[in-house]
Amino acid sequence: MRIKLLACAAMLMLAGCNAPVSQTVADSQRPPSSDVRQNFVNIVFKRSYRHEAGEVVWARISSVVVLEPEKKIYAYCVRVVPKRSWGDWAYLGVSFTDGKILGATANDDRCKDKRPRYYPFPELTGMKT
Repeated sequence: MRIKLLACAAMLMLAGCNAPVSQTVADSQRPPSSDVRQNFVNIVFKRSYRHEAGEVVWARISSVVVLEPEKKIYAYCVRVVPKRSWGDWAYLGVSFTDGKILGATANDDRCKDKRPRYYPFPELTGMKT
């Protein structure tokens, strides 16, 4: 009984983990378009949060990858260094389709994968996270 309980607990812990990016997903990388960048700024920051100058000191956006080709679902990551925690990256994994953000995961482990390329994201510099 104890072994079954431990096995169940281990499976629940693993279910909550984000798997690393598969090689086929990593191979589908393309630079984020200006539409992807602007959509993120418009939806996440301008509509959902109040922003003030000087809070994000450094921002990067990753390549866009195909998560589910048949459903045309794509994903990218945004990482920022907030002023209050200088030196520590904060990650946000974002999935979208047809210009609509489907969801976002804070500190998504897939964003820490070394294979996605990151690009400067100056549109976020100066915004409050």
